[in-house]
Amino acid sequence: MKKNKSQAKKHPIPRIIKLTPEQQSKLTAALMTSNLDEDFRELVIGMVAGNRWLCDSLEKGQLTTHKLRKLFGLSTEKAVNRKSLVDLASQNVSEFGNIINTTSESASNSIIGTQTDKPQTKAKGHGCIGSEEYTGAKIVQVKLDNLKPKDPCPEEGCDGIVYPLKDPGVFIQITGSPIATATKYELEKLRCNLCGTIFTAELPENVGPEKYDNSFIAMLMIHKYYAAMPFYRQEQLQKSFGVPLPSSTQWDLINKSYAPFAKLYEEFKQVVADAKGICFDDTYAKILEVAISNKEASQKNERKGCYTTGIIGVNDDYSVYLYVTNDEAAGKSITPILAKRNPELPTPFMMCDALTANIPKTIASDLYNLCFCLVHARRNFYDLPDGYDALAETVIYLIGKIYDIEKRTEGMDDQTRLLFHQKHSTQVMAELKSYLEEQLPSYEPNGVANKAIMYMLKRWTELTQFLRHPGTPIDNNITERMLKIPIRNRNSSMFNKTKHGAMVSSYIITTIYTAVRNNVNPYHYLLAILNNQKAVSAKPQQWLPWNYVKLNPLLFEDGKARQAKESCPGCP
Repeated sequence: MKKNKSQAKKHPIPRIIKLTPEQQSKLTAALMTSNLDEDFRELVIGMVAGNRWLCDSLEKGQLTTHKLRKLFGLSTEKAVNRKSLVDLASQNVSEFGNIINTTSESASNSIIGTQTDKPQTKAKGHGCIGSEEYTGAKIVQVKLDNLKPKDPCPEEGCDGIVYPLKDPGVFIQITGSPIATATKYELEKLRCNLCGTIFTAELPENVGPEKYDNSFIAMLMIHKYYAAMPFYRQEQLQKSFGVPLPSSTQWDLINKSYAPFAKLYEEFKQVVADAKGICFDDTYAKILEVAISNKEASQKNERKGCYTTGIIGVNDDYSVYLYVTNDEAAGKSITPILAKRNPELPTPFMMCDALTANIPKTIASDLYNLCFCLVHARRNFYDLPDGYDALAETVIYLIGKIYDIEKRTEGMDDQTRLLFHQKHSTQVMAELKSYLEEQLPSYEPNGVANKAIMYMLKRWTELTQFLRHPGTPIDNNITERMLKIPIRNRNSSMFNKTKHGAMVSSYIITTIYTAVRNNVNPYHYLLAILNNQKAVSAKPQQWLPWNYVKLNPLLFEDGKARQAKESCPGCP
């Protein structure tokens, strides 16, 4: 029977052989008396001992994924590993030929020398935080008890007059509290001894009729969907605080409050569709409803995967960070959003990695400028095994020069940045392409080095769009950072139960993270939405973060989110 391509690619699982201590001793003794070369004998004995130790450690639960990766020398790229090459790229080394002809050993030596000779500077961001950074702090003005402006100076022998200073003294005190605090109102009751009528005291004017206040629901959403604290964990924690909060109640509160966020979500999608550029990527997710459906599916092609797609609509003054969690990959999730775009707008850039599943199939390719991430291409060379050091270090060095140029474009408008890259980056990218083409014949067609080189050469146009179109990024790192939110939720909560629950989480995470990235206090923003649900549903466009801060100043008096008044432009 002829195997299909997917079956042919799968590697068969090797036969697992577990050695007992007695078998290991006999095998070692047999190897010691064999006629194998001494070096080979020691190698085989070491492999047998290592296999035995690995099996024992796994059975005893003494190994973790982290320890295994460390054991086999597998690690993610750290800043310290990149530092030498980045430092080298920041220097204006004029003769590129010297880099190409450098052997692995000499390149490493020169890089190490560059790193050690440079004086160490203290990293930024390790000093005290200024009082002006505490924008969410409640301000309490403290007056002097026995002194006011224009009073005579109380110092003995001084005839001066005191006057107010422009900057007051500042003391900041940070206090803590549980996510939910309960207040028990004991309402006095009186009963008439004749007619039996019971008279009950009224609640204070500032206390609403609902048991769960919107301020609590807002914090619940932030803790669950942004801080990745599962419902059951919050239930156990609040129980220990003396305020019971069942996980089912938490979900019911969120499920009853998601309607205005769904309306906002549709507006966010339209903003993404009309943005000057779109960045997106996905990560796997788990939805139990889909998993059960896959088990019941009779055909393999009826099964579906689950993904969380992160989509960023990039604009000059603001950006939208849209999350879509469903049973479709990034390419299918982005398609209906692109279909909403106003055809009269300029062609946007579309940044993603080079996976085929990321390319929208039903949208004409001339309606967007497709860009691929330079970091993904670079990573292929960083991951090359030992023996390819000269190739890897040269490519990483040249790409480092591009990032050094990109850093110098901070603060430039799109057109100025484009001209700057065309002037300084065009030659570097040409040198990189020339070097890759020169090195290609030196490696086997199916080898790892050949694949890394061909990955770049086949996608050269998409990798160099930043040299042709203004505003085009050079990588997709902004989306990778965005996806950390659902990833940490996946690590904490593991799964969504239903597709509906997955979409509710998408609505709320989109709202929170978009507010955060646009410098809007997410707690105040969520509280304002919850307090004005009818207004948000009626005119959601006016409640987008960048619009609502301008149009609804009444919601931010004294730093608190207030109920919208009749004069509020967001009200119907």
